Amino acid sequence: MSTPISKLFLDNIDANRIIFYKSDGIVHFGEYIKDVAKYANHFSKIPSNQIVIYIPDNFYLFYVCFMAALQAGKDIILPALLTEQNAKPLLETTHFLITDKFTSFDDFEIVNLECENNVNWDFCDVSERFLYFFTSGSTGTPKRIKKQFKMLAAEVAFHSTNQKHLINQNPVMISSVAPYHMYGLLWRFFFPLANGIASDLDIIFTPEELQHKQSVYDKVLFATTPSFLDGITRYQNQYSFKNNCIGIYSSGSLLQTKTSMDAYEMFGVSPFEIFGSTETGGVAGRQQKDGPQWTIFPPVKVNLTENSELLIESDFSCQNPYLMSDIVEKTGDNTFLLKGRGDRMVKIAEERVSLPEMEERLCEYKHIDKSYVSALNSKDRNIVCAVITLNTEGKKYIIENGRHLFVKELKQYLLDYFPNVVLPRKIRIVNTIPVNTQGKYIKSDINAMFESNVAEPIMQNITKTDTEFVADLTFLKDSSYFNGHFPEHPILPGVIQMHFVLSFIKQYFNKDANDYHILKLKFSNLILPDSCVHFELKRNSENEFIFSYVNGDKKYSCGKIAIKA
Repeated sequence: MSTPISKLFLDNIDANRIIFYKSDGIVHFGEYIKDVAKYANHFSKIPSNQIVIYIPDNFYLFYVCFMAALQAGKDIILPALLTEQNAKPLLETTHFLITDKFTSFDDFEIVNLECENNVNWDFCDVSERFLYFFTSGSTGTPKRIKKQFKMLAAEVAFHSTNQKHLINQNPVMISSVAPYHMYGLLWRFFFPLANGIASDLDIIFTPEELQHKQSVYDKVLFATTPSFLDGITRYQNQYSFKNNCIGIYSSGSLLQTKTSMDAYEMFGVSPFEIFGSTETGGVAGRQQKDGPQWTIFPPVKVNLTENSELLIESDFSCQNPYLMSDIVEKTGDNTFLLKGRGDRMVKIAEERVSLPEMEERLCEYKHIDKSYVSALNSKDRNIVCAVITLNTEGKKYIIENGRHLFVKELKQYLLDYFPNVVLPRKIRIVNTIPVNTQGKYIKSDINAMFESNVAEPIMQNITKTDTEFVADLTFLKDSSYFNGHFPEHPILPGVIQMHFVLSFIKQYFNKDANDYHILKLKFSNLILPDSCVHFELKRNSENEFIFSYVNGDKKYSCGKIAIKA
């Protein structure tokens, strides 16, 4: 029988019931309730009604402290990642931090986790307590989402009824997700705890670990993500899994149809996908063996705006009605197809990231002037790509230190704000980001940059008139076009020199240079890695251009090109 998660310690639950499996043993409910009681008593002495909990590795301690803080009358702030940078906004709310990660953390008062044992505590209903999650908002700043505990409890109660046929088989919950986001908190912590089924506290990282967990237990439920399932099914010929996984739950981003079908074939069960958000909770679910459409959960009321965006109301949501940015097509009274997103919020491997926020962070970096970030599909997965322009100091730095070191340091900087999985996988450093006459970025031109690995030279001392473009170009030695040309004595290929001539004609004279004729061409000297050369491109007539790469009196190459009208 399901227990309301907000009243968990008020029901007469068997103290000998196993609720957690740890690598070094088992935890019975009686032991768990004693640990919650002693920490609740300890946390009740904290002179603040809000506290931050950041315990990233010890899941049992997290589960104890989480419920104890609620019992102590505290609202909980849950950062998924805590660094000195993103910790600063939290200090506006509270200075108290429960963690086992740091011995000291500037400006926070770390709560001592040493406390007395065998404490009596009067447990209470925690429905009215609040949780604070942090996610990226479409405005470009981290968004704090406040949810009352009863909203999560209502969602757990619904799924407990909906999944009763699986719960009755007494499985063990195993998982590849951590319990610090909404999905992990609900499915690997609250859901099994409310339904009297045990959870394995280990997090699964590899197919081999999944195979091992299946071998340990009679039947399992598996809470996972599309990226984990995608990783397994890509190598389905290498792995075979025991036929005892009776349910697979997936959320965070859309599961590819092929991945869903491959998982069905490998495990004998179609993954149950949950669609929703931290703000709204679960909205709809699907198993793709039944088709691509989503079925709206009965407690959720859905309407569409004139732009076909979802407008939802439910007891799970922090706001009613709540406008989602997802565009849908209704296929029935309680079904729909997802057609895309209406804003620039994207999900990368189950992590939601605001593209405007990443652009803002990039522009705050000491060497960057402007940035544009997009999400592209690469090898059947979404990745973040960034195009940036450098300020004067940035150009000097990259010329002196190289592109690889610059990118490495840039990604290290971004780790203070974003998890590693959403960092840009492709970064293009350009002189200008393409814009149209209204000053808006030309997405098609920007996305085309990521289809090529030909990096622009670093451009300095630029002048541009109606008939002439002049700049000093530095071709960095770690650019891809020096690889293999030649291994012992790399030089800048002539075809690359011509590539930039045509590129600059298009970029600075707005001429489509795809169809051209070379009238004259001469290569006089070799351009070596890290060489700085003076480039001139002059417009001879409407469709004729002459160019030269020089360094003082030394000419590297020159020519004349005619662009067909």
